[in-house]
Amino acid sequence: MGASKTRKRHFLSENPLCFFCGNESKTIDHVPSRQCFRNRVWPEGYEFPACEACNNGAGPLEQVVALYLLMGNHDGEQQTIQFQKLIAGVRNNAPRYLPKIDMSANAKKPALTLYNFEHPADEPVANAPIVELPNENRVAFEAFERRLTCALYYMHMGEVMPMTHMIRTYRLQAIQKSADDLIRTAAPMLPNDIKTKRQNTDIGDQFFYNWYGDPSTKMFVFLAQFSLSFIFIGVSCRPEDMTGGEDYRPHSDDLVGN
Repeated sequence: MGASKTRKRHFLSENPLCFFCGNESKTIDHVPSRQCFRNRVWPEGYEFPACEACNNGAGPLEQVVALYLLMGNHDGEQQTIQFQKLIAGVRNNAPRYLPKIDMSANAKKPALTLYNFEHPADEPVANAPIVELPNENRVAFEAFERRLTCALYYMHMGEVMPMTHMIRTYRLQAIQKSADDLIRTAAPMLPNDIKTKRQNTDIGDQFFYNWYGDPSTKMFVFLAQFSLSFIFIGVSCRPEDMTGGEDYRPHSDDLVGN
């Protein structure tokens, strides 16, 4: 048996349950997907046991989110062949998720006030690099966020999230003016600070987060950032512990049609 097969067998014997649904694990899933990182070089340690249905079912929507994570990054890195492949993949597999690039100057003007983005005064507003996100892409992001919540819960709480747990997620772009206030307010309340990395490879600040988990109530909260692209918040808790909004949905909803 090859080294990779031996490693997989050992990993699954140590982690016999799917991190997402709790059924028998037969594959190893990467969360966040490798597509979300430049040149598919992902941080170590973010491999999770998964059944085939939970692993395979996430692919198309993860491709959409990966495209927007790379598209929305403002850290100065040049777009790569990987980015072009993601565009082609989404165009072929789910074209309704592609951004709308034909926004008018009147539509772009109010959007500029929401971001920490300095558009040159002598440059027409029509040329500002702003696109409209289709409403459908909310579905892809919510699926991504809820999988990430379950994966980080599994990693840091040491168990599969109960199906009865309620999950609530939220996202915003890192260059939105409200992002700084959110991080300044929320991060100090989440004492565990994680900077992901890969041995012998500098992957930069592509994925980092703060988290908190309560062993007694099994409440779990995280705030994660992907480069200078998007910020995500995920909360999971028992139904009796829900606070702060009515947009919680049970984890059992995630398995419909799985």
